[in-house]
Amino acid sequence: MATFNYRALDGDAKQSEGVLTARDSAHLEQLLSQQGLTLIEAEGGGFSGFGNLSELFQPKMKDKDLLDFTYLIKLVVTSGIPLLQGIDTLMKSNSNRSISQASQLVRQGVDSGMAMSEVMQSAPQLFPPFYVQMIRAGETSGTLDSSLDFLVNFLQWQTDFKKNVRSSLTYPITVLSVLGTLMFIIFTFVFPKMLKTLTGMGAELPLPTKIMIAVSGFMKSYYLPVIILIIALFIGIKFYRQTPGGRRFIDNLLLKMPLIGMLIIKINMSRYFKIVATLHASGISAEKTFAIGADVIGNSIIAESMSSIAKVIVTGESISDAMRRTGFIQPLVIDMMSIAEKTGTLEITLTRASDILDKEVPETIKKVFAYVEPLTMVILGGLVLLLLTAVFLPIYKTVGQVKIR
Repeated sequence: MATFNYRALDGDAKQSEGVLTARDSAHLEQLLSQQGLTLIEAEGGGFSGFGNLSELFQPKMKDKDLLDFTYLIKLVVTSGIPLLQGIDTLMKSNSNRSISQASQLVRQGVDSGMAMSEVMQSAPQLFPPFYVQMIRAGETSGTLDSSLDFLVNFLQWQTDFKKNVRSSLTYPITVLSVLGTLMFIIFTFVFPKMLKTLTGMGAELPLPTKIMIAVSGFMKSYYLPVIILIIALFIGIKFYRQTPGGRRFIDNLLLKMPLIGMLIIKINMSRYFKIVATLHASGISAEKTFAIGADVIGNSIIAESMSSIAKVIVTGESISDAMRRTGFIQPLVIDMMSIAEKTGTLEITLTRASDILDKEVPETIKKVFAYVEPLTMVILGGLVLLLLTAVFLPIYKTVGQVKIR
């Protein structure tokens, strides 16, 4: 789609100007003709992803906003209200800026003669591929209300899933953050004040104290460059991950990390089977279903491996065999898929596999944190022990020398 600035004449030969989105200049002229206008001049026409999205929209709609938007569109469709009228109501009555702007985009496209799925496909930063495919399937089969219902259920699951994972990560992240901040304050501001007392005792300083003095002196002198370096490193890694090679390297590194790699696999497999089960139930072809499922995976290494499943479906090869070769799907699920292919119960099996993996994610998180908590306590205890040894050992030696004298 392209955006045109146009000038046109109405039936009374009055000139008007405006902005309209169309496929090309011929389509623009047709749209204006339907409004009783005659095109005089048009400028623009460059592809802009259906309008100037950089000005109208945020880079990406939040999951909660997309869920609310889908629910409202579902209400419009199921209530029997004309689509354009219902969307106009959403634009006027909704205070959420993202939802209002998404409604404006859909309303403009539908009013220009496009299907709703075509409009959404032109704005991938707002509507992900699986979302567009679900809407298109509903429009093609005449079951748009059912497709919207599927989307509402899936987006609600996705929102709850992320919320549960985030809440599970809160405790260890908080503990590690507080620990890091505490150590930074001690080494940078607290321990330097003790140095005068420790060095003034006259006794030979033990190794732990020398280590603490060296670290503390470095942090006191260079703490600002250290903070800047950490921030720059974080930003650099973020930009590096945007490149194909950088993303592959980091994703591969994360998969090789003990416990963390297992958690990443479980989370991505849960999302994969949930979207595959949802899309397959809506009547979308198996090839598209498994291809879109691979697109929702956050880890590029896993996504690349899972995309091979969609490719073998065309050749008629067994889905379970293709899944087995990926190395990321557990044997139980593969056996279930093998039986489903023979019995023709693929839809039910995909849903069951999704339910199984949903339950495994929180269990895996608990297992990971069962190792993280004691490890955190050991690190904390070790740092406290080092601090106490560095402070009290020279004091003890000094007191011992006084007694001898």
